[in-house]
Amino acid sequence: MKSLEDIPVLVTGATGFVGSRLSELLSLNEKAKVTGIGRSLDRVSYLQKHGVDLQAVDLMSADGLKELVEGKEIIFHTAAALDPDPDKAQKVNVEATEALVRVAGEAGVKRFVHVSTVGVYDMAGLDVVDETAPLALSHSSTYPRTKAEAEKRATEIAEKYDMELAMVRPSMIYGPGHGVWSEEMFKNVLEGNPVMLGDGSAHFNPVYNDDVVEAIILCAKHPAAAGEAFNISADITSWKEFMGHYAELSGKELNSVPLFIARFMAFANKIPGITTPIDKGFIEMATSHNEFPHQKAKDLIGWEPKVSYEEGMKRTTEWLEKEFLAN
Repeated sequence: MKSLEDIPVLVTGATGFVGSRLSELLSLNEKAKVTGIGRSLDRVSYLQKHGVDLQAVDLMSADGLKELVEGKEIIFHTAAALDPDPDKAQKVNVEATEALVRVAGEAGVKRFVHVSTVGVYDMAGLDVVDETAPLALSHSSTYPRTKAEAEKRATEIAEKYDMELAMVRPSMIYGPGHGVWSEEMFKNVLEGNPVMLGDGSAHFNPVYNDDVVEAIILCAKHPAAAGEAFNISADITSWKEFMGHYAELSGKELNSVPLFIARFMAFANKIPGITTPIDKGFIEMATSHNEFPHQKAKDLIGWEPKVSYEEGMKRTTEWLEKEFLAN
């Protein structure tokens, strides 16, 4: 397996939940020469103490990307837009990814590791969703559609330049830090906002952030990762059980949106001038009983989750308590 010691690498989205931890562990544990790019660098200034070179670069700046990519051996692309606005998501998730893969190919980058999501799959009629499932290229919801399209374009461009591309498709990433499924959901519980649909009995597929980062790094180091995509998932629980940890920590009741109201809200998004926080993609995610097996990652690159659900939630709730409840 390839060593990353003294290898020049670039991490996009280094200010984000996954990207910041990836940058840190690449520098500290792998001894790589890490350049991290993103916006609002102040909140991850600690990375500089760990040897990460932080650069404020806009992904939409072609000239800036060319300069940063030059001389890098591996690119880790974690940046993405969760914004429901289709124009913004198209620009960040699709166009910026396409541009980055292209400049990487032109610069002779050896391997490109793209962080995607299990949301890229067309899951119609599927309960067990493995890497052979088709991409949801015509999904009605912005995030899964643009992430699927980004994968398609990245694959086409990487093949053109004969550049090794590996794709990581995590499920619901949680852990200490500023993540959607940890900090943001805990804040929603604190504020009394609904965090699930119906009775919350649908599957919730949590995977711990450090385990995801390990998979990303393996995709850079392992020769068998080239040209492959991997589900990165761990335990299966329910929305009610998972969010219940946050309710217990905060002393708040869990609130949900009745399914018929959620469907009405999703339909309302089709009306010009109306935007609701619930779309078809969220309904599918919050009502499904899908499983995303990680057998392929285990077989090809030797990845398995190391942090148990119980230990991961313990670390997460301890961090949340310190950050938001300690006086």
